[in-house]
Amino acid sequence: METFIGLFDLHYGFERRGGHRVPLHDQKALSVALQFCKDFKPDHIILGGDILDCGCVSHHNHGKPGAVEGFRLLADAMECRKAIIEPVEALAKKSLTFIIGNHESWLDDLCEKIPALENIIDVRSVLKLSDRWKIIPNGESHRLGKLIFVHGDQIKGGEHCAKWATVAYEANVRFGHFHTAQMYSKVSPIDQHGHSGICVPCLCNKGPKYGGGSPNKWQQGFIYGYLNKDKTFNDYLAIIVAGKATVNGKHYTG
Repeated sequence: METFIGLFDLHYGFERRGGHRVPLHDQKALSVALQFCKDFKPDHIILGGDILDCGCVSHHNHGKPGAVEGFRLLADAMECRKAIIEPVEALAKKSLTFIIGNHESWLDDLCEKIPALENIIDVRSVLKLSDRWKIIPNGESHRLGKLIFVHGDQIKGGEHCAKWATVAYEANVRFGHFHTAQMYSKVSPIDQHGHSGICVPCLCNKGPKYGGGSPNKWQQGFIYGYLNKDKTFNDYLAIIVAGKATVNGKHYTG
């Protein structure tokens, strides 16, 4: 039997509020996830996308110099590396996978516009990812046993994203992007084979400036599980509330 952990939507980076530099990531939520990871000793670690926010190069901020004044991509990337990349590199026993999210794909967009930036500002370069890391392009999937992992930005949103993902992929799909916890399962009435979809919560600040202070359904957490020799699995969501979580009978505080 092998073990795995999936971490999604850290959005490591910063935004400006009232002249102050405010983190988009949630350090307490990340701390809880890494503490559990250390105890769980996973064979496989999947970073499921939007780990690095990349807001300072986002097309949403083009023409808004005040929004990105003082923020630098490489500085954020180096902090992100210390915060999550280096810890998981030390913990994963067998494999490391990085799925490109829609935020990291903004780096690819820049490289398409300015080809000279290729191999300079892509994810592997800015986060200094070694050859241990398997990088999955945005929109593609990573298979682990009978599970597939995607970032989730190709999936329809709304109140039923887990259902849509299960039906669309016809597979056991695990994804993030929507910053909430959601589960759906479907069983064939003919052969009784089933598939399930799980939307994994985020590890970011649940109230970014662009939300305007409006209520949202965002939740924090991660997914972990077990892979059997026949590629079947059991996996579970760990929900983090106010920087605290109880997982496998142990209490963690960020």
